[in-house]
Amino acid sequence: MSDEKTMIRIFSHDNSMVVHNIKNILENNGIGCELKNVFGGSAAGEVPPIEVWPEIWVDELQTDKAAELIEEAMHGAKDKTHWRCPDCTEENPPAFEICWSCEAEKPN
Repeated sequence: MSDEKTMIRIFSHDNSMVVHNIKNILENNGIGCELKNVFGGSAAGEVPPIEVWPEIWVDELQTDKAAELIEEAMHGAKDKTHWRCPDCTEENPPAFEICWSCEAEKPN
């Protein structure tokens, strides 16, 4: 039996700062990860652009937790306290008293 971990690509983005931020979030939550294609931009033009984006790889046993953290980082936590504007139907964070989109007041 091998002690070798199976690594899975969990995230890729064209902006390396986003990738490094996600890596920090994962590591701060106890998920070890590896960066790949950090300097892949030098191959741009030779291969499809998406192939040279920086990538984050994690142990396959941690993919579920990593995916959850990435989803939260990229799209926000699923918070049921958000409110929907009665005028334009946009969703607003709980701290907003006025709709970010149409400036309608928060309903009581």
